[in-house]
Amino acid sequence: MKKFTFSLQKMYDYKKQILESEKNVLMALRREKNEYEKRIEELDVIMDEVREKSNEEVAKGTTASKLMFYSMQMDGIKREQTQITYQINLMDMKIEKQRRKVVTLSQDVFGLEKLREEQKAEYDHQAIKENEASIEEFLSFKLTAE
Repeated sequence: MKKFTFSLQKMYDYKKQILESEKNVLMALRREKNEYEKRIEELDVIMDEVREKSNEEVAKGTTASKLMFYSMQMDGIKREQTQITYQINLMDMKIEKQRRKVVTLSQDVFGLEKLREEQKAEYDHQAIKENEASIEEFLSFKLTAE
């Protein structure tokens, strides 16, 4: 009997390769989102520092131009935080879309794996039948020869 070959092996290999590629894309998107989140945290720290400096200047008594400077800095930080938050929301949508793609491909690959297992089981069953038939033929030939 010839060696077992899965009839959809090329399709399985292709889907598996695409799945790995899409998983890598998903990981890259998650890394990018994490970078945005780190930047938000950094901006929070910077905002606290600017606010603290501004409050110290007010306590000491300062000029209006210095207060305007701190106010402009805080506005710039808030603007950047808003832009980054928008980017994070976009990343969330991209990640969800990519996650769905990965889930679909995973299901496809799983289905092909199950099909391969079924074909292998059928192959094994046929091999056993052929072996039994060969043994019966051998025994009947041997008995008739004696």
